[in-house]
Amino acid sequence: MSKRAVCLFVAIIFSISIYAQENKSLQDSFLEAEFFFLNEDYSDALTYYLQLYEKLPDNSNLAYFIGVCYLNIPGKKNLSVDYLEAATKNMSAKHKEGTINQIAAPYDALYDLAKAYRINYKFDKAKEAFLKYSGTLLSDDRENLDFINHEIKVCDMAKELIAKPIAYSEENAGELFNDEKANFNPLISADGKSFAYMVSLKFYDAVMFSRVVDGKWTGPINITPELQSDGDIYISCLSADGKLLFLSKDDNSNSDIFTSSYNGNSWTQAVKLNKNINTKYWESHGFISEAGDQIIFASDRTGGFGGLDLYVSHKINGDWGPAVNLGPEINTQFNEDRPFLINNGETLFFSSQGHENIGGYDLFISDLQSNGLWSKPKNLGYPINTPDDNIFFMPTGDGKSGYYSVFKESGSFGKEDIYKITLK
Repeated sequence: MSKRAVCLFVAIIFSISIYAQENKSLQDSFLEAEFFFLNEDYSDALTYYLQLYEKLPDNSNLAYFIGVCYLNIPGKKNLSVDYLEAATKNMSAKHKEGTINQIAAPYDALYDLAKAYRINYKFDKAKEAFLKYSGTLLSDDRENLDFINHEIKVCDMAKELIAKPIAYSEENAGELFNDEKANFNPLISADGKSFAYMVSLKFYDAVMFSRVVDGKWTGPINITPELQSDGDIYISCLSADGKLLFLSKDDNSNSDIFTSSYNGNSWTQAVKLNKNINTKYWESHGFISEAGDQIIFASDRTGGFGGLDLYVSHKINGDWGPAVNLGPEINTQFNEDRPFLINNGETLFFSSQGHENIGGYDLFISDLQSNGLWSKPKNLGYPINTPDDNIFFMPTGDGKSGYYSVFKESGSFGKEDIYKITLK
């Protein structure tokens, strides 16, 4: 072999070695991003994806992940559109996860682009993207096809509802319950003396609790350790006297409803409700009536109308009896969740992907009629409901006011603040 050939061979081997090292570095960064992404830590995942995309600007798969991250970060959802548009220019049904060498985006990019358009009030473009996405589904995938057809109709309903905004006032709950972090799922007891909510800490979501002492709210304390939770537990209800807390525990494969009681000094370890409430399926958000004799909750157990349905159970001999589906007036073929029952069990607030919807989950109200059936659910209206998900509304009094959490670009303490709203 000539000297020149030897030099060329060495150069080739050296180049291959350098490329392999660079590819390994990129792959390691991609796996770091995936770790955060799968744990729904979208801000940290985004940092890695953006660094990778700067080096690999033709990688549509990276553009897809960046778009999804932005779509899940309050205040930055408008930034998702450009990246998801870029992702949809190169898609493939053969999508291999876990590798930086995957260049094409999955067809899910079309669905997420449609969501991004809708959330950003671009309803006509959203309809087009949803229609294109439906063309990627199998003809016998009836469940997903029906959902996408509903999403297309929602784009038209949204424009009608937004054209008729409702009047309401809102007041920030203040720095006692809000800080620079996300504060959400606000609950207040019927006697108005206990308040609980969730706050996103660095490694978990914590349960915070405050009560009225000498006419003033005490500083909220983190009661997560008392519940003996690993940060996988979420609050859904306070009893009328504030001494019983209902929670749901989510282990990513199942969700069950738990309770904890206040013994005068601390909260007890959360315990699971009986088998009439909890099954092998997904149960979430139990809410107890003021009288304490009814619990209403969401479940995707078999025999429902589709997805999560709302069920009610009454107390029998001190424990919860068989659960009864609330019926087709309330439940649709899509998801219903986060029910709240007030006015002696005659007024229901809940969230739904169905009914007359502005987009995602909307908040609805329904009244129990004299014939025992629920009235047609009424959308709480825009701008309480938006084209994004609106899921958790804690009604107070007779339902003319309540608490919810929302992100605002200005005038807020942090990522998501708790507000009290009054309907007019």
